[in-house]
Amino acid sequence: MREREFYQDNKFMNMLSHLHSKTTFNHLLEFIVQNFKSYLPFERVGLALIDEEGECINNRKVIAEKPLFYRGYEIPYSHTELDEIVKTGIPRVINNLEVYSERNPQYVWPSRVFGEGVLATLILPLKVRDKGVGMMFFCHPQANIYNQHHINFLRFVSTHISTVFEKTFLMRELALTTVMGLANLAEKRDLETGQHIKRIKYYSRALAIELATQSIYKDEIDEEFIQDVYDFSPLHDIGKVGISDAILRKPGKLTPEEFEEMKRHTVIGKEILEAIEENLKSKGFSFFKMGVEIVYYHQEKFDGSGYPQGLKGREIPLSARLVSVCDVFDACSLERIYKQAYSLEECYRIVEEGKGKQFDPVIVDAFMNIRDKIEGIYQRFKD
Repeated sequence: MREREFYQDNKFMNMLSHLHSKTTFNHLLEFIVQNFKSYLPFERVGLALIDEEGECINNRKVIAEKPLFYRGYEIPYSHTELDEIVKTGIPRVINNLEVYSERNPQYVWPSRVFGEGVLATLILPLKVRDKGVGMMFFCHPQANIYNQHHINFLRFVSTHISTVFEKTFLMRELALTTVMGLANLAEKRDLETGQHIKRIKYYSRALAIELATQSIYKDEIDEEFIQDVYDFSPLHDIGKVGISDAILRKPGKLTPEEFEEMKRHTVIGKEILEAIEENLKSKGFSFFKMGVEIVYYHQEKFDGSGYPQGLKGREIPLSARLVSVCDVFDACSLERIYKQAYSLEECYRIVEEGKGKQFDPVIVDAFMNIRDKIEGIYQRFKD
């Protein structure tokens, strides 16, 4: 089809109008899977995003009967040629990944995709205000399946996809930026370093990926969970903006009354995020469900002795159980007004001692399985 013919296709134009009503990444991908097959052959379609520091490409979501990559899969951006595709903004066809992989052994992803039964791929770069933020992959098990007609279709709809993606991406980023400002303020009042919340999100993502591949929770953790825990784990103590400096920075032990006031940070944080979420819902967006879970429940303990609700075991949301382990581990490694920093070995010992009491045993085991990754993150954001 030429551009004029697309405009004359009533079914196509109706599809475009419905495309613009989508307000989440998942809804966008699900709509594409349901509607694009009349114009474009594919068996899998996925979304990969470049992380905020431009270092890695993360598997954000793959819709297919069989996942294209394992959950949380990521590759260093510098080990790909995908940056060239993103810069041009032009869809790219690779019609034989086996041949392409043999000719380009320096790139990791083509052989990985070919190894999972994909022979042809059509890549759509995604930009937000001229900044490359990721790409969408359409994949097929048959070589040489894509032709100029398919490229024309994707080039025509790419502007519409990018508009919907940008709207969702920017709204999420704007909301996250707003609350991250409060999270940073809370941390700087409580700590002398600004690296705690950075380490928390990388620890949490690494732990979520491990749980998704090696634990009884693998069916509960998908790419969306991994991304959300990465985005929202830094907000866990946002409610401390409502706690007085006299309590936050007290060098000695808190009195029972002071501790009761400190415990309110979970409720304050929940109220902040719920107010933002209600405002987003009025505009057709919803992002902060997991954020509310983490903020409100991260001080619960596996044996039921935590707060604010005294929940026990799996009554505590999985996201909060996961972040709790990462938070305590990193808090132990920090120097504060009332304590010296512990060695990493001591931090691991404290986490192990909390197994089955403060922490979910399965999550503790997964955390210990990735000590090398944890220590790499710690060194990267040490100062």
